[in-house]
Amino acid sequence: AHANKSRRGRAANHAPKAKPVPAFQTAEEAKNLKPTLSPERFQGNVRAAYAAVREIPETIAQLPCYCHCDRSAGHKSLYSCFLDEHGANCTTCTDSALMAYKMEKEQKMTPEQIREALIKEYSGY
Repeated sequence: AHANKSRRGRAANHAPKAKPVPAFQTAEEAKNLKPTLSPERFQGNVRAAYAAVREIPETIAQLPCYCHCDRSAGHKSLYSCFLDEHGANCTTCTDSALMAYKMEKEQKMTPEQIREALIKEYSGY
């Protein structure tokens, strides 16, 4: 009878683990940001992404980046990707910034709502 009890207790530990959300900054941390690279240095969607980040920097800083540059490059949020050319060379960064811009401007979503939408969009990766 004792063996059955211990087996039942272990079975509950086999639930799939949720993937960790990459780093993002708080609203307070997002108030003191370094300037990003100039959008004029780029073309097409990349230019549009750098311009979007310049227009809504505090929102972008409150978002995680799903290229996982927080682990590989020490980035603090999606905003960090646009401080240098990282964002120009990564479609995940560019797409996330453009998606966030559209959500804020067209759908009037808050940074928290945008963050939840990005987590849902990318958490399967």
